[in-house]
Amino acid sequence: MNDTMTLSLVQGDGAFEVPGSLTQSTVFYFMRAASCAQCNRHTRELDAMQSELQKHAMEAVVVIPEDITAGEKLKKRNNLTIPVMSGHGTAHALAGLDKKFLGLIQQSGTVVVDVTGKVLYKRIATNPEESFKKKEFQQYLDTL
Repeated sequence: MNDTMTLSLVQGDGAFEVPGSLTQSTVFYFMRAASCAQCNRHTRELDAMQSELQKHAMEAVVVIPEDITAGEKLKKRNNLTIPVMSGHGTAHALAGLDKKFLGLIQQSGTVVVDVTGKVLYKRIATNPEESFKKKEFQQYLDTL
């Protein structure tokens, strides 16, 4: 893949720039919405993979299209240890996740980038069930 990702996200204590704030390869999980049940399950699965990600010098971030208050609620509701950041409505599109079906349905997806923002892995789907496949993602990690 020759894609690069450039984003400006909001976290609890300020701005997070991609690639500027990255210190290692990072897995971004873009949720359709903070209320999406399937996306919430994926955040918990990704959070549970922290030790595996650390073996590969990776971290994970969840990105929601809503504001940071919704992100704080999401983090608490799912007992997440990984950061939840707001894409303040534009990050999904900048990362290649469009709104489908007359602009009504936000795509969700998993994107891995290195410290320069180069996209190393991408799985994007309109159906949130398909936006994070744990077995496929584990196979990707196994190739590293």
